[in-house]
Order: sequence, then structure tokens, then C-alpha cells
Amino acid sequence: MRWMLFSLLTLPLAAQTWDLRFEVPFPQGQNLPQTMLLGSGQLISGELDKGNGGILSVSHRLIRVSPVLRLEWGAEVNQWNANGYINSDSFNSIAIPFADIKDNQLGSHIDSKLKQTGVGLGINAQLWIPFVGVSGEMGVIQRFQRYNYSAEGVESDGTIGRTWLRVGVRWRLPFVAVHPYLSASYQQPINKEHPVHIDSIKDMAGYFTAQGKGQEFQRLWAFGVGVTF
Repeated sequence: MRWMLFSLLTLPLAAQTWDLRFEVPFPQGQNLPQTMLLGSGQLISGELDKGNGGILSVSHRLIRVSPVLRLEWGAEVNQWNANGYINSDSFNSIAIPFADIKDNQLGSHIDSKLKQTGVGLGINAQLWIPFVGVSGEMGVIQRFQRYNYSAEGVESDGTIGRTWLRVGVRWRLPFVAVHPYLSASYQQPINKEHPVHIDSIKDMAGYFTAQGKGQEFQRLWAFGVGVTF
């Protein structure tokens, strides 16, 4: 009798095959470490503030092992933005492409911006706690994104591919026909590039090109709403 009651309570969950979710991410960019530009005597440092954006994803069930365990595949579109800065102790002896920086100026501050836009494919496992509508999640997402990092008109852009690990939790709201839910997750790349240490530099444009994707997003928290049907 107890197992029959359990099956009846979990039947609506077992019937769900599609999952539509929108998340608001708060990505954090990788700090630019204090880097000594050998041959120039310049010390440059900087970081990115916590960003914002959106992730829209759709998933479909692959396997259900009892009403508790579920495996699904999914696809997403995403866009993340963040503002930051770069500081330099001195720009002496560097050919600077920025008109608003004066010769021999010390402690210069340059605003920067990072934007990543793309798509992703992934798999996700859900482990449900019976009767309470709470599920833990773990998955991997292969993301392909257009990368753009700019500072005062100097840009570094390209395409990057990263495999992200996603660990999350969701709480299903008590409706019968469809199942709306709230979700929260922490995500970070499994593989990523590290900032480039430069041996020599002729101008700041060359610095940004070399530094490039070392300024990408390296972790995020995401909070969202979704519905299964």
C-alpha cells in the first residue's frame, strides 16, 4: 500500500518529458594578475566586476530510472556581460593608442568590458527527494561563445569553446497539470585558458591581443524559473 501511494504521488513527475527554463546568471570574470611587462618596466593589474545576462534552455528526458532518478539532454542560448578596469603604474615608453592618456601619466585607469554570447549543449542528472518536491542536479554543458574584450576602443575577440560543470538544486511548485519550479546553480569551466605573461610589448593594443581570453568568465551563480510538461 505504501509503495502504491508513493507511485501515485510521483506519477506526475515521471510523466514530464520537456523542461523549459530561464536563468539570470551572475558571472564573475577572471582577475588579471599583476603582470610585469618585461623590457618595459610597467606593472599592469585589473579585474572584472560581477556581471549579468541571461540563459534560456530547453531539455528533454533521456532515461528515467524509477521516479527518483532522471537523465536529460538539453540546449541553451546565453549572453553574459561585465564591466571592469585596468590599472597601470606607468605608461612611459609605451606607444599608447588612447588619446585621453597623457604622456608620463602615472597610475592610469582604463575602463574595460567583457561580453560572451553563444550556445550550449549538455546532459543533466536529477535526483529527487520523494514527497518534498526538491531535486539535486549535476551536469556538464559544452558552450561555444563569441568572445569580446574591449578597453577604450581596443578590442580582442574570437570564438571560445568551454566545457562547464553545473551543480544545482530545484524546488517544484505544487501544481498538477504542469510543474513550475525555482532553481539555483553554481557553474564553472572544467577547461579554460590562463592569462598570458608577456615577454615584450610595443603598444597596449598588442597587450590586449596577447592577454585575450585570459579575461574570460570563469565562474557563475544562476537563479531561474522553469516549467516541466
